[in-house]
Amino acid sequence: MADRRTFGLGLPNAFPVGEPNLDFLRVAERAEELGYDALWAGDHVVFHIPRLEIFTTLAAVAMRTRRVRIGPGVLLICLRNPVQVAQAVASLDHLSGGRFVLGVGVGGEHAKEFEASGVRVGERGARTDEALDVVRKLTTEESVNHQGRFWTLRGISMKLRPRRRVPVWVGGRADAALRRVVARGDAWFPGFVTAEDYRDSLERLGTLCAEVGRDLTTIERALYLFVSVGLDRVRARDEAAEFLSRNYAMPFAPFERYVVTGRPEECVRAVRRYLDAGVRHLTVRFATSDPLRQLELWSAEVLPALRQRGS
Repeated sequence: MADRRTFGLGLPNAFPVGEPNLDFLRVAERAEELGYDALWAGDHVVFHIPRLEIFTTLAAVAMRTRRVRIGPGVLLICLRNPVQVAQAVASLDHLSGGRFVLGVGVGGEHAKEFEASGVRVGERGARTDEALDVVRKLTTEESVNHQGRFWTLRGISMKLRPRRRVPVWVGGRADAALRRVVARGDAWFPGFVTAEDYRDSLERLGTLCAEVGRDLTTIERALYLFVSVGLDRVRARDEAAEFLSRNYAMPFAPFERYVVTGRPEECVRAVRRYLDAGVRHLTVRFATSDPLRQLELWSAEVLPALRQRGS
């Protein structure tokens, strides 16, 4: 695996502050112009705020970009029929010209979307694992037979399959998530983690790899990080506080230690702690109602310093 660091952007396809809009398309186009490597859209089926549906969002992004990888950051695959997910994966791989990456996570922080989807929260891990197995089979095999706990397939064939093996990026911080990375993933892609916890979990990931004979270097080490950058430190912090408290319908305090805010030089120092902890792919999501403004400032004042560190 190449040692070069890569950088991605979380797209604003949810609207905790302001009205729903098409800024995510302008952000996607500008991020590609600025040299970002990947674009990720968030997913919830039912949530506290307006949100554009994940697969239609990514299809639109695929049509407006040419180079960057695109994917869900991350898809709650446990809430969906994996046959339908496999069809979406194959379609997006073709629409993007082979740039699609399947990011997955288990969710669980909003019980209503599990209730609405007819899925028990306690089954989300097992459903995620089985769904990943089904999707992999359907996107790589001519005819699929599968007898599992949740789904049964007999001689099912998808005539449209991806052009190549679609990478799977696994989110989550729990030990079960790390085991899922080792068993089924190409990358570890957590969010809401401190640099110290990231380093410790990476060591645990190495141990789990050794137990099954997998080389840790075959796993891409990624991070999804909420940030808010500005020339005024207090304003940057306040923007993040408003954005995240409305997004998750809870106080900002529990999130603050996982979020990078401040002036450009302060953000550089904070992010470098994650890079030093082992992150090789960094995706940032601007916690603001004005992502284009922060994208320009971050790209001009923060990203060059991070790229130089990783060269």
